[in-house]
Amino acid sequence: KMLTDGLEDVLVLFGSQTGNAEAIAVRIGADLAARGTPSSLLCMKDFEKMDLGLPRTVICVVSTTGAGDAPENACKFFRTMKKRTQPPAMLGAWGFAVLGLGDTNYDHFCKAGKDLDRRLGGLGAS
Repeated sequence: KMLTDGLEDVLVLFGSQTGNAEAIAVRIGADLAARGTPSSLLCMKDFEKMDLGLPRTVICVVSTTGAGDAPENACKFFRTMKKRTQPPAMLGAWGFAVLGLGDTNYDHFCKAGKDLDRRLGGLGAS
């Protein structure tokens, strides 16, 4: 259902460097729609459009780039989530899942996804 911020209560949030994570996020949204569950698709760079306090299910699809870094279009979202001043229950109304993408040839395989999963949980999401 549509929430007061204009987004569905199921949100597919993506951060992508080369387009792979975005393509997977689009497919997840299409699969949800095919099963009768409307969702909103949002790039992490546009996260300020959503009300973080609203109850919703958030599916995060994020790639890892460089030395374990988040993609450029996800950096602001990651910085905001990582702020130590964020309240520990800030995302307490969220249910979430993270799909981290990476290359096993690199030392920091899926690090952005692992970091995001740990931090969202640390902010109260379950």
